[in-house]
Amino acid sequence: MKIITFLLIMLLLASCSKTDTINHYLTQKITAKELIENGFYKYSYTDTIDDKDKVDDTIKYVIKYDMYSNVKSDKNKTGEIYPTQLGHFYIEDSIRKKKNVAYRQSDLNDRIITYVFRNDILFYKNIIVYSIDRSQTKIADLTSKEKIMQYYKNIKISIKPIFINDSINEKYPRRFLIDNHETFIDYSSDEQEYYELFTNYLNGDIYRNTLDDWYSGRMSNSRYYL
Repeated sequence: MKIITFLLIMLLLASCSKTDTINHYLTQKITAKELIENGFYKYSYTDTIDDKDKVDDTIKYVIKYDMYSNVKSDKNKTGEIYPTQLGHFYIEDSIRKKKNVAYRQSDLNDRIITYVFRNDILFYKNIIVYSIDRSQTKIADLTSKEKIMQYYKNIKISIKPIFINDSINEKYPRRFLIDNHETFIDYSSDEQEYYELFTNYLNGDIYRNTLDDWYSGRMSNSRYYL
């Protein structure tokens, strides 16, 4: 599969001053309009993809991707507009890394929220939480199996762990069926506050690395075409 053209367009349609009223931990589908109205930034690109028969002909198709994020826009050294870089820092200087990490901690409350649409259909949702500010009631504590189960029980949303190989005694299940949507929640241990939530609405994949793709500092690194 070969990318013929790559077009990045960033449309700043919302201001972060808007109040975000969405509970992003619910797995029900959400619309692009709702995200814009809640202060999310929109980033778009299209891929022109050759078909898979390995024949050099004219059969191609276009896939459009729209990413909505709580992360503001930035510009890299080549003039490319992209979400503020929050990962892939090993090729960046320490000053830039320190500035961007400070933005993540202070402005985003250590939480990155990403929604990706493919051809105007919700593809997946990804939430990364680095630490939990107890004063921020919108940031759920999903750092253990017990806390995950209790959170959804409190808001009256159905949830059950999906155990690998039917091992019902698994201490750290990573997959859950939340309101009939299979969701991947990665948490290292009960002692650490970091966690990542991922729900795929199209093809069932359980994970895509948004930090190394959308937030890597160069949009050409994205790999969302299928």
